[in-house]
Amino acid sequence: MRPLILIGFMGSGKSAVARRLKTQLGLPRVDLDKNIEALAGKRIPRIFAEDGEEIFRQLETRALCEALSETQIVATGGGVVTREENRKVLRESAKSGAMIVYLRAGAQALSQRIRQQPGARPLIDGDGVLDDATTLDKVQKLLEEREDWYYDVATAMVETDDLTITQTAAAVRYLYQEGIS
Repeated sequence: MRPLILIGFMGSGKSAVARRLKTQLGLPRVDLDKNIEALAGKRIPRIFAEDGEEIFRQLETRALCEALSETQIVATGGGVVTREENRKVLRESAKSGAMIVYLRAGAQALSQRIRQQPGARPLIDGDGVLDDATTLDKVQKLLEEREDWYYDVATAMVETDDLTITQTAAAVRYLYQEGIS
């Protein structure tokens, strides 16, 4: 068994897929955002509001390194790839055998998913008062900044635009069990 790391933009399904795969693969699961909140002693929107994004990213790097020290399923946050240090850690993990799956979705699908949970994503809707067009615009801009980084560290990719969580989990499970990277 090897670590399975799920990366992708917010709303791509990383946490939900990880929950499904935990039972199916019999591996422990860690949600990096939950670990960051435990380290900080507060929820992510509050970390951003009180401490800023840089402190959040430092906590994220620490949580990532801790999570990768064990063989488990790791659901990362959407911005984990924004720090070079994290990309280096992920690439080294892949060299050591970890499978890093990019759950890719287009801006339109991501925007629709994000709008279903307003107020939970500080970089998109920190104040919780965005219309659909503004959300889509913000998603497009952030996705454009990050997409090359996702490709840079991924060892496999699943297009999730038209897939349910069950279908996405099945695709990831297949790639993992067949050793496809």
